[in-house]
Amino acid sequence: MKRYLAIFGFFFAAASATESFAGEYLIVGTQANGGGAIYEVNGGNLTFIDNLPTVEAVPWGARAAYYHEADDTLYFAEGDSPAEWSVPLGDLLNPETRARARRIRGFDNRGGGEAHPDIFFRGPQDGEIYTHTRGGGRLWRYNPANDTVTDMGAHTAATDSKIYQVVYGNTVYTHNGDDGFRAWDQVDNGDWSAPYDAGISDVLKSHATAVRAGDGMYFSGRSGTIAYGSFVTGGPSPGNLPRLDPISPLNSMDVSGDGTKLWVGGFQPHISRDTNYLGYFDISGNLDTARFTLVVSPGGTLPGLEGNDWRISIVSIVEPGPQFRRGDCNNDGAIDLSDSMYALSWLFLGGPAPGCFAATDTNGDGAVDITDPTYLLSHLFLGGPAPTAPFSACGTSELEADEELGCEDSPCS
Repeated sequence: MKRYLAIFGFFFAAASATESFAGEYLIVGTQANGGGAIYEVNGGNLTFIDNLPTVEAVPWGARAAYYHEADDTLYFAEGDSPAEWSVPLGDLLNPETRARARRIRGFDNRGGGEAHPDIFFRGPQDGEIYTHTRGGGRLWRYNPANDTVTDMGAHTAATDSKIYQVVYGNTVYTHNGDDGFRAWDQVDNGDWSAPYDAGISDVLKSHATAVRAGDGMYFSGRSGTIAYGSFVTGGPSPGNLPRLDPISPLNSMDVSGDGTKLWVGGFQPHISRDTNYLGYFDISGNLDTARFTLVVSPGGTLPGLEGNDWRISIVSIVEPGPQFRRGDCNNDGAIDLSDSMYALSWLFLGGPAPGCFAATDTNGDGAVDITDPTYLLSHLFLGGPAPTAPFSACGTSELEADEELGCEDSPCS
């Protein structure tokens, strides 16, 4: 039977195996056999659900976690040790099921001086599982069906990109080993561009990075200081969140599903690596004066954890929104010249309105106007960039603007 312990007076009601597990969850991993645990998040309150299962020949606890919706599975990686593993999230959350871990072997015999990966992430166009490794800075696709990896031929010059990969739009950003980011774009057929300088600077040679999915705001931290900026506008970081003195450095961070909190975990090395702390910034307003709230004070504990040097990940599961294919303006299931013509007819000739405004916002800027049909025409006939996902196939969107635009009618539904 799983354990449910309330922190700060919050009570968690266990869901049955047939009910939805929609909600927000915090996963905390530890160093050197300290194990890990999963907690439900309600505002700033946490409720212990269960410990992560032990894994064969994994000397470290769970660190960076990635949730892959397609198979309802958590994937873990830790570049400091040769160990990757996975566990079904539904099994962890279901009180009637004993969760079991699966050791991933696909990265064990690649050769070429490559280190093991630090984090898994989702391909923004094809939805497949990818990861980036230090050493040669290679990008890999992982196939869980046969536990194999494929070198995607996209390599960075950065060899120390520890737990830095984040995805926004069609782009994966990784720390460049200095004070900026390098990036890859995934195109609609699943191929990847050559890596390039993302045009972002002053991000503190960070030890942790997170992104707010709704607007592309990034957070990049080192030694108690967290810089912020925008993947949309690029350029130098415009400022820092209030410094985390005297609790520093931070180990990892992640943004809540609603984009209002930046969760931060770390320890106080000037005292002891056992002085773990956990808290969050309110990032819903002015970032320069964002308020930090401690949930676990330095040296405190969380139920179910024995190790130290905490790493955190947020997993948000929402009821799925409508499926659509961006660029399919006329809802005929294909993307071609007729879509741009349909949008232009509605905009300027009084033609019928699109059934799915989110799909008609082909450039993903949150508005439907002349720039959308021209953007699509540029992609179709001039080699311009592909529309933001979901484009290559039907899917849902994490962009707040798409929710606001709406999608009442789509052939994907």
